[in-house]
Amino acid sequence: MSEKKETGANRLEAMALTVIFFLCSATLLGLIGTATRTNARGGWWTQPWLMPSLALGVLVLTNAITLWREVADIRKHPPSQDEKQAARSAILSWLLPLEFLTYFGAYVWATQHTGYAVGTLLFVLFLSWRAGLREKRWFLAGLGLVLFMVLVFRVGLGVWMPAPDYYDLFPKEIRTMLMRWF
Repeated sequence: MSEKKETGANRLEAMALTVIFFLCSATLLGLIGTATRTNARGGWWTQPWLMPSLALGVLVLTNAITLWREVADIRKHPPSQDEKQAARSAILSWLLPLEFLTYFGAYVWATQHTGYAVGTLLFVLFLSWRAGLREKRWFLAGLGLVLFMVLVFRVGLGVWMPAPDYYDLFPKEIRTMLMRWF
């Protein structure tokens, strides 16, 4: 059995994450007064802000200690050029999920303007293509998935979706059928 040497975490990437966590937790702690309200009954120990404040306070404190230790380590042992380059590429890779968040936003927009079935079909087929699944069988699998989802949500669960404006172009009976099933 071969043993692979596991590489340690990049110190600069870890420090960037700690900075992000510290800023987020400190911001949330600072907003606790506007996010919660004071209860007129009971003492301070019954207030809705107490437990979130304690949890966020502990989070801010531990992130501050971790950040202080990471900065001290980096000052003591400056990072190499390779470590800087690895951290830069890792931090830039954090932006990749924003691409898929954009796709989901486009899906929500398409659902409002094309209907649930058509919007979902476009979304699934595009994601299949984007993921590199460009063979005919994958597009047929996507079509089957969309038909299954329409049956489950529209027929089985009766989930209502707003009808797009172009449904008004059809005669009343067809419009009703489109609104009910698609």
